[in-house]
Amino acid sequence: MATLKKRRANWYARIREWDGMHEREIQIPLRTTSKVTALERLAEVNRVEADIRQGIKFDFPWITEEGGPVKVARLTMEQAYAKYTKAKKIEGLRSSTLERSRYAMKSLYQVIGRSLPLGIIRNNHMDQYKAYWFGRHDITTVNINLSKIGAFFRWCSEYGYMSKIPNISKIKDIPKPISYISDAEFKMLMETETVDNYYKRVFLFYRETGCRLSEPFYADIERNWLLITPDRAKSKRSREVELNDFFLTVYNEMKEDWSTKKLRPGHKKSMGILKPRSIMDRYSKVFKKACIEIGLENRKFHNLRDTFAIRLWAVTGDIFYVSKVIGHSSVTMTEKYANFNLRRLRKDFPSLEEQIDERLKTEKFGFRDTDFRDTNGSLMPFLEGKAVA
Repeated sequence: MATLKKRRANWYARIREWDGMHEREIQIPLRTTSKVTALERLAEVNRVEADIRQGIKFDFPWITEEGGPVKVARLTMEQAYAKYTKAKKIEGLRSSTLERSRYAMKSLYQVIGRSLPLGIIRNNHMDQYKAYWFGRHDITTVNINLSKIGAFFRWCSEYGYMSKIPNISKIKDIPKPISYISDAEFKMLMETETVDNYYKRVFLFYRETGCRLSEPFYADIERNWLLITPDRAKSKRSREVELNDFFLTVYNEMKEDWSTKKLRPGHKKSMGILKPRSIMDRYSKVFKKACIEIGLENRKFHNLRDTFAIRLWAVTGDIFYVSKVIGHSSVTMTEKYANFNLRRLRKDFPSLEEQIDERLKTEKFGFRDTDFRDTNGSLMPFLEGKAVA
């Protein structure tokens, strides 16, 4: 129960609570020097004391000077998100997930602003958000942002910060075919003179390890093993990636790029230590620019991981093994890599020719559809000349 406290002739309502280690005190100004009035206002505070302890803020009539009943304070988007972030950190949400959530909220602020009261967010605001970003961002990116924004709104509803959750329906998207980088294309990337050799080593690292873009920055290293723990993995599954001496050196280069102010040629100076996200964005932009330079359109950094998975399936033929190695939560997610024709992959990856040939010798892959075509031309006489109506 709240008690009275006097400070410089003015009265305050004081609520004390214990968090297990420290005592915290919440003081609410009663805006009066009269003890009688202070007791009346204290009674108003005590009616909502339990909610105040839960973190809900109220607009009391003597504070807003509007009169009327006690109302829940109208938090702005930014204020509510600060509370959400603080709560999720205490719950142990991964820093990478929080960072992704922050980028989603930043994209929402760009459309509806930071100071909009949380309680007035409606469906039309979300429609406005989708209309603004449709065409500016990839549909997958917009949908990921919507899922993060939806998680924030649901939390706000649970804690009483908003009475109605707006519709967060995602944009329908047609799945795009998987793209990979063939041996010849990757060789062209490696020979591009405009790309610094550091980035070429990074491209090779991701192609040969199958790591997601963020994983090396949040992983642990134990001798020559990269340890991706469940709390830092997107699929929440542990994974271990073995690095040889060369890739261990590249990994250390990447970590150094993160922990120092060192910048590669052609980049502007920045103050302070570079964050992993800024480095990841840089890798992605350099890769995309290099691909465009050699004539590869619509390629993205994630295609290096796709290339790793496809090459691994081409050699092993074991989709369950591929799923485990790349850290998918379900083999269903991995099956998309098994949709490629082995003979096509044999041409695109001549470095794997011997291993793929071994698979093609098996009964399952030994048969070709050309084996039952009219290769002898017995039907050709019927196809000569023009068809008769």
